[in-house]
Amino acid sequence: MTRDPLEILARLRRSVCEDARRGLAACLEAEEAASTALRSAEAAIFRERDAACELDADDGAVEAFAAWLPQGRAAVAQAREAHLRAGAATVQARAILAAARTSAEATDRLLASREAEREAEAARRAQLAMDEAAAHRTRPH
Repeated sequence: MTRDPLEILARLRRSVCEDARRGLAACLEAEEAASTALRSAEAAIFRERDAACELDADDGAVEAFAAWLPQGRAAVAQAREAHLRAGAATVQARAILAAARTSAEATDRLLASREAEREAEAARRAQLAMDEAAAHRTRPH
């Protein structure tokens, strides 16, 4: 028995869809990690600022904060850029999944339509056979 190319295509498209789901899940995880890193970098600036602004902090604490601040801002900028890239990758992964789903669903609809046509043809043949059998029984011999 030969394998139906349309069924092979449907299986392939379902596999692509599953791969796209896994890709989206990975992107969502990466985006969440980038968001956490961004919040952490932003929180570090606030922590350091608050420490430098305490009433019992000396001038050295303020100077240390001033010296550290460019590094803290660079870390925030880097984390923000990583978060933006992760968000863009998530958007792209969602689009890939949507296209994969659409493609798989179209193939599944085509398979279902073809199966319905086969069933209708089988029903017509069965009805024709019953009609012929009935006509044969009613004819005199």
